[in-house]
Amino acid sequence: MHHLKNGDREIIFIPMRHLGKRNYYDFIQHHVDSLQKEGFVVFYESIAYQVDSAQQRDLYDRKFRKLVGHVMGSTKLYENSSDTSRILMAPIYRNLGSRIIQQPEYSFFMVDYNNAVVADIPKNVLLDEFEYTYGDIVLDSCDWNTPLNESYTCKPIKPRLRILFDKEFIMKRREENLAALVSDAAQKKILIMFGAAHYKGFLRHLKERNQDWKIVK
Repeated sequence: MHHLKNGDREIIFIPMRHLGKRNYYDFIQHHVDSLQKEGFVVFYESIAYQVDSAQQRDLYDRKFRKLVGHVMGSTKLYENSSDTSRILMAPIYRNLGSRIIQQPEYSFFMVDYNNAVVADIPKNVLLDEFEYTYGDIVLDSCDWNTPLNESYTCKPIKPRLRILFDKEFIMKRREENLAALVSDAAQKKILIMFGAAHYKGFLRHLKERNQDWKIVK
């Protein structure tokens, strides 16, 4: 966990991972419960849609799939490390051992939803901002005819656009937003539950707003 202080304000950043062993998530659950009892308010990651209809969600899902090349939010369960290595090539997952599961819902971590803050940007807003900047994401017949729960083999979008979406929107835009929300928040004690890859960017943007934030060793 990352610990930051600025005068009477305090931040603890728990770097979340989308896959891990059950005891990893149990460890986080224990700390979230304890820290909330100490007065920390949870600011959590969630790019859940804010749309008016299933039709809108379907359209955004297909555009998102076109950009990233697959469907986000798989609920697969991996029983051993060899299966995980075959599906997820990132070395970080290869030696986690058996019973690797997807990150549970925030309710598992005992998050107090009465006080917690969604400190993120909806996926549809990210897509709208991307299209406003770089033009419409054009879907072809393959995109429309391939069900969202099947393997995606359609013509991919230009690699340059995929890289820009990941770098500028999935990463930078959300990190800037998180830093702004935390910086302007009235809460003195904030517990951030956000993807591990976002910590460095968040810290950089937070310090751009106020250099007085210090890392507690």
